[in-house]
Amino acid sequence: MFYDAEGEIGGIRRNRGHVGLSLGDGRVIHAWDRVRIDECRAVSELAPAPGWTRPAPAGWVPAETVLRGSRAKEWD
Repeated sequence: MFYDAEGEIGGIRRNRGHVGLSLGDGRVIHAWDRVRIDECRAVSELAPAPGWTRPAPAGWVPAETVLRGSRAKEWD
């Protein structure tokens, strides 16, 4: 699940976004002040850090689409 979230880093303000991984039941695991599991719509109610906007739902894409063309890391 992708969210719009605007804030400043290094003096540059822009939409930095926020991402959560769907658990398939309407909940997402994400890191917002700590790693947590929330209902996907409830994420937009989280209090933003100072100078940031609340995360607003922007859409989602299936994991297999995001991972298409990737390969497992080869460990030494």
